[in-house]
Amino acid sequence: MIFIFILLLLLNLFIFFNFEKISKITNIYDIPDKKLKLHKKKTPIMGGVILAVNFSILFTYQTFFLGDFLSIKLNELNFIEIFSSLFFIFGYFFLGLYDDKFDLTPNWKLFYSIIIVSLVIFFNDSLIIKMLSLSIYEKKIFFENYSYSFTIFCIIILINALNFYDGINGQSFVIFITSFCFLLIKSEMNYFYLITILLILFILQFNIRNKIFLGDSGIYLLGIILSLCLIYEHNIQKNIIFSDEIFFLLILPGVDLLRLTINRLLKQKNPFFGDRNHIHHLLIKRYSILFSNFILFFVSVSPVVLFSYFKLNFFLVSFIFLVIYVFLIQFLNTNDKKYNYR
Repeated sequence: MIFIFILLLLLNLFIFFNFEKISKITNIYDIPDKKLKLHKKKTPIMGGVILAVNFSILFTYQTFFLGDFLSIKLNELNFIEIFSSLFFIFGYFFLGLYDDKFDLTPNWKLFYSIIIVSLVIFFNDSLIIKMLSLSIYEKKIFFENYSYSFTIFCIIILINALNFYDGINGQSFVIFITSFCFLLIKSEMNYFYLITILLILFILQFNIRNKIFLGDSGIYLLGIILSLCLIYEHNIQKNIIFSDEIFFLLILPGVDLLRLTINRLLKQKNPFFGDRNHIHHLLIKRYSILFSNFILFFVSVSPVVLFSYFKLNFFLVSFIFLVIYVFLIQFLNTNDKKYNYR
C-alpha cells in the first residue's frame, strides 16, 4: 500500500517540476474565443491526461498486487467485467481527449457516448441498475425489461450533467471531491477513494492558479469512475442502501442541467449547445471564484448531509434544496454587472 503512494508521489512530483515541457508535448490547449471562453490566455487541457496516467498505474497495481479493482475485491468480478470497466473508463477518456483537441459537436459526443455505454453494460451485468430502493417507498422498484435502457439513461445524464456543470476554476473539483469523500466514508475500500481525492487535489492546485483545465477528458474520466463506483457500491458492496443518497449527492448538477435544458428549449435553441446561464456563470458575475466555489460547495453538500446524516425526510430535503436553488438563481439573475470569467 505504501509503495503505490510513494510511486504516485514521485510521478506527480516529476509532473509538477516538468509541467511546462509536458504541456508542450501534449499540445492540447483551451483557446479563448471571447464568447463562451473568456479566460485571458490559452491554457493547457492536461487534467485528464495527468489523471489517466495516474489511474493507469493505480489500476495496474491494484489488479496485480492488491487483488482488487476500484472499490471491490477481484473475486467479486470476472475478467470480462474488469476489462469492460477499464474500456468504459479509458474509452470515455479518449472520447473527451479527442473532443478537447478537435471539438466534436454535441450530437456526435452524445452518439459516441451511447455506443460506449451500451457496449459496456451489455458485457458487464454488474453495472446494470435492476432496481431502486427509496426511503419514501417500502417496496423495491424493479425495472425488469427496462433495466438496460434505464442504466444507459442514468449514466448519460450523469456525465452530461457533470460536463455542463464545469465552467469556472475549481468548480468541478468541488463536486468530485465531495462525491469521493462521501464514498470514502461509506466504503471499506477507502484507500482507493483517498488516493482519488489526493489526485484531484493535485490537479486542483494547478487549476486554481489558471495553469490547467480538466477538459472533457478529465470530466469524462472522473465522471465514469464515479459512475462505476456508485453503481458497484450499490449493486455489489451494498454500502449505498437508498438511491436517494446518490440523488442528493448529485442533485445540483442535475437540477442545473434540467433548468438550462428547459430554458433553451423554450427559446428554441439546441439544449446541447453552451451558453452563459449556468449557475457558476451567474455567480462569477457578482463574486470571486473562491467565494463562488464556496457557495456551490454549500449548495451541493447540504442535501446529502441533511438526508444521510441528519436523517431528514426526502421531501423536506428536496424542498429545502429547491428553495435555496430557486432563491439563488433569482437573486443572481438580478445582477447586471459586467462579469469576469475564470
